[in-house]
Amino acid sequence: MDTVLFDLDGTLVDTLDDITREANAALRQFGLPSLTRDEVRERVGEGGTALIEASVRRSGRRIDSVVVARAQETYLSGYAQRPAVAARLYPGAQKLLGRLRAAGVRTALCTNKAGPVTHRLLSALGLEPYFDAVITGDSAVGRKPAPGPLLHALDLVGGTSALMVGDSVHDLRAAQAAGMPVAWVKYGYGTPIGAGAPDLELEDLDGLETAARAAGLDLPQSQMFGHIPV
Repeated sequence: MDTVLFDLDGTLVDTLDDITREANAALRQFGLPSLTRDEVRERVGEGGTALIEASVRRSGRRIDSVVVARAQETYLSGYAQRPAVAARLYPGAQKLLGRLRAAGVRTALCTNKAGPVTHRLLSALGLEPYFDAVITGDSAVGRKPAPGPLLHALDLVGGTSALMVGDSVHDLRAAQAAGMPVAWVKYGYGTPIGAGAPDLELEDLDGLETAARAAGLDLPQSQMFGHIPV
């Protein structure tokens, strides 16, 4: 395998507290009910629109589509300004990206997050240099679970065979529709329920290479990090 594609929220970075804070701040401005942390967690992989729509459903009111759009815009604007107040990399994330790139593996990000906040978050966490391509939810190729973002990422980086790493049913469905093997991280926000079984499951990111080889996936390793047992 010459390429690894990554989801962002719940896979490489824990962003839940920042998303919850900014979503609820926007909802309050428009008289919409706040969401609990668990409610936000269930919808992170669907993008910000799903958060606003969940609050509208909870309100039980008929909310004008213009108000929903303005609430969404307010949320995205606030979040883009403060994307990394509480955000933190999951253990092993940066080291894994470094190992893959040192081994000559192409890496790309495929997220349903909007472009501006994605790039500001990556910049704040120092992750931008680790990706050959970044595909966001507002790109012309669509959103996961459609396979378009994954196939486009593979094409952009010039890869021939990719492994997708994610935490939600959208990641699994997108990879399966694209004909790619997929690794599901068990510590993330979502579940694999509603999709076919992942090709491998990860307790943490440190175990990616070992799990991939155990699943029969030929993933190059970097000599600078020593031998990784299979």
